[in-house]
Amino acid sequence: MRVPNSKFCLLLVAFSIAFVQSSISQDFAHSIAQNLIPNPSFENVNTTLKRLDMEMQNFGIMKDWKPAVNSPDAYHPRLEMIRFIHKSPNFLKQFGAQEPRTGEGKVGMYIAGGAYKEGVTAKLKRPLSAGKYYYFHMYVSLGEGISNSCTSSIGSYFSARDPKITLTSKLPLHVESSKMVCDTKGWAKVCGVYRAKGTEKYISLGYFSIDPRGKSVKGGKYDTGYYFVDDVLLMEMRDPKNLVSGQVCDMALDFSPIEFLVGESEAYKEIQKALDSYIQYVSIFKVNSVKIIGHAEDAGSSFENEIMSAMRAINVKQYMIEKGVDESLIEVIAAGDTEPIVTTGSDLDPESNNRVEIKID
Repeated sequence: MRVPNSKFCLLLVAFSIAFVQSSISQDFAHSIAQNLIPNPSFENVNTTLKRLDMEMQNFGIMKDWKPAVNSPDAYHPRLEMIRFIHKSPNFLKQFGAQEPRTGEGKVGMYIAGGAYKEGVTAKLKRPLSAGKYYYFHMYVSLGEGISNSCTSSIGSYFSARDPKITLTSKLPLHVESSKMVCDTKGWAKVCGVYRAKGTEKYISLGYFSIDPRGKSVKGGKYDTGYYFVDDVLLMEMRDPKNLVSGQVCDMALDFSPIEFLVGESEAYKEIQKALDSYIQYVSIFKVNSVKIIGHAEDAGSSFENEIMSAMRAINVKQYMIEKGVDESLIEVIAAGDTEPIVTTGSDLDPESNNRVEIKID
């Protein structure tokens, strides 16, 4: 049901239910749609490719990306279907057994100066606009196999033309990790904000100078580190007034439905804290609409549950408006008890049906 601004009007109209797709963890479609990076999670491969020359140079399988320098590595189940003329058994396994952060694909590269440096390049979906700010992140993990050092010299480089990176290039990174990335068990976010000149059409990931900062994991100076990369994001921002890069990078981008206590509809303190992440996102990035979808469990009648779901959504809307979200962007929908994420016989707590979902487009 599309709910009027007045709570009183809610009781005067006949209810029509708006059905929405629900899940325990929300797929945040806005950031996916706005991402300027093609094939950002390295899931798409050249399915028509049947043969490659060398197994140690397998990056030709990856769509939209190409080596920036030397021979970075592609990791994808599709490689098992490629016929390599020169095979190198267990070549990829030596670098580490980390699973991709999401999906099935990832890439790997050496971060080094001189002859061993590697990187990848892609053409952006559209050129960057002059003077605009862009949020960038990628996730990296230090290969637990042969890496003997870790570094903070890993990030992104933007260019107007397809870059010609060589072993002696001295190109500064535009976004660089703020700390050493030494974790071999999880994924660390390399993140920052970039102000565009307006000519940039390409992005390169890696390190493209001669003297990376870092340390040996066994003590001593930096030598070489091998890193996996996954889930790259580049989004245009509004003018990030009074924000620093660290604040933006700490912002949540993976949102879950906001759960309410049984019988509660007010945006109490815990609810407000969860909503603040959405509000920050809407204030920083360009959005067209914010749909607030209220839900309820089936404890009462359908009419009562629809009222409860509407009141939850209205209170969430009111809090967002008080925090500066443009009211014209917001649409309120009452789903009542028609879209449970916890059904009869499920091991999950049925109280999880008492929730609000927020869809940003």
